[in-house]
Amino acid sequence: MMANFYCKWCGNKYSSVSSLTMNSCSRNPEGKKHELYEGSEKPQYTCKCCGNKYSSLSSLTMNSCSKSPTKKHQPAL
Repeated sequence: MMANFYCKWCGNKYSSVSSLTMNSCSRNPEGKKHELYEGSEKPQYTCKCCGNKYSSLSSLTMNSCSKSPTKKHQPAL
């Protein structure tokens, strides 16, 4: 079974950690590269700042969060 790796800022899926971390991420609040989401694949993703639930990591990360210090939803592990 092939593993998937996701960016915690944008939810994009990659086939390896190295391909994920070598690219820039427009949603990274520091304006840097994609960062690995270290949680598992789930049927729902919860924002660790406000508790809202989303059906995908990308739908969670595309919305803003008033309770987050970065103003973006952040996935709970």
